[in-house]
Amino acid sequence: MKKALLFVLVFAIVNIALLYIHLWLFRTRLPALCLISIVAHLLLLILFPYHKLKKQQKMNTTTNLLLAGLLVTFYSCNPVKPNYEGVLMKNYGRNGEEDFSAVVGAQGILGPGTELYQVPMFEQKADPPEVVITAKDAGVFTVDPSLTYQAIRGKGVDIIFNFKHVGIKNEDQIMDNIEGAVLNNLVTNAYREEARGFTTDSLMNNLNNFETAVENRLKAEFEKKGFTLLSLTSGLKPPASMAEAIERRNNTRQEAERARNELQIAQIALEKAKLEAEANRVRAAGLDSKILQQQWIEAIRNTTNKVIITDGRTPVILGQQ
Repeated sequence: MKKALLFVLVFAIVNIALLYIHLWLFRTRLPALCLISIVAHLLLLILFPYHKLKKQQKMNTTTNLLLAGLLVTFYSCNPVKPNYEGVLMKNYGRNGEEDFSAVVGAQGILGPGTELYQVPMFEQKADPPEVVITAKDAGVFTVDPSLTYQAIRGKGVDIIFNFKHVGIKNEDQIMDNIEGAVLNNLVTNAYREEARGFTTDSLMNNLNNFETAVENRLKAEFEKKGFTLLSLTSGLKPPASMAEAIERRNNTRQEAERARNELQIAQIALEKAKLEAEANRVRAAGLDSKILQQQWIEAIRNTTNKVIITDGRTPVILGQQ
């Protein structure tokens, strides 16, 4: 009896260890190895304990262990990852979108014609290649856009069904493939077509309006594909010749502004000099005999020397220093 219990315990521990091996092999993204390990496990469950337990008349125990092992093994593979939306395809997708359904949790062993896809629901960052755009008056610009976007929850089935042809089996590459095949083209076309509504000067002077028009267009187009556009940066660059012309124009404006400032300062100085000259002329013209006599009296009154008046006109100053 004790030997049988010990055997059952060891048998259960070995099966649990094998289940962890299945999960580890699945997480290495090598489903073929996972399938091989499951087959080996099933053979172990069927062949190894059967003969020994039969001799000990423990068929019930063997049956229970076999069923438990099969059940746990079946539900241990192909889980849907957190913050991903699982989409299960059946029947090779022959009936179109009705063969695709949203699923959660582990999906067990996938039979022929069945495939589990996983769409990431977290924010993605895309960096489309530079694109050359032309204004309606033939002005040429370069745009180096960057953007962030996110799959709309509940749209996983539509995303998988519409973009299955671009190669989306690996959940780590699904968004890169969709970007390269579809989303980047939407961005490129939006910039090119919206630029045709601006002239060269209006594009430079109304950059915010241009970027808003492109962003609004892309938000609508991304939503149709099952995604939400979160942010967009244009990185608009004018051609080298235009950049040089703009720099020269800015330098000319700065020089003209500096010259105007200097001229205003010179005019103010000239006006000040004119006013001072006029004031001096007025003062000089107003120095008549009465003003001079008043100034003479004030000078004598304020002196510290002793003054003797003789003939009333020529004073004698004593103690003059």
